[in-house]
Amino acid sequence: MPSARSNAGGLWLLAALIVAAFVVPYTVLRGMPVWHGAFLFWSLFGLAAIAVILGILARWRP
Repeated sequence: MPSARSNAGGLWLLAALIVAAFVVPYTVLRGMPVWHGAFLFWSLFGLAAIAVILGILARWRP
């Protein structure tokens, strides 16, 4: 059974991504008149979230 510390870094990174999902659209992207910035952010956010979750699952052992 792996220790809880083996996934701690991934969980902190996932928590930071979730906070960024709330903060970035209301601060950085607020004044953008075009949708390109939001599309780029959400595309990168989605890829990063998938990568972090796959990394957590790869280290998870029953």
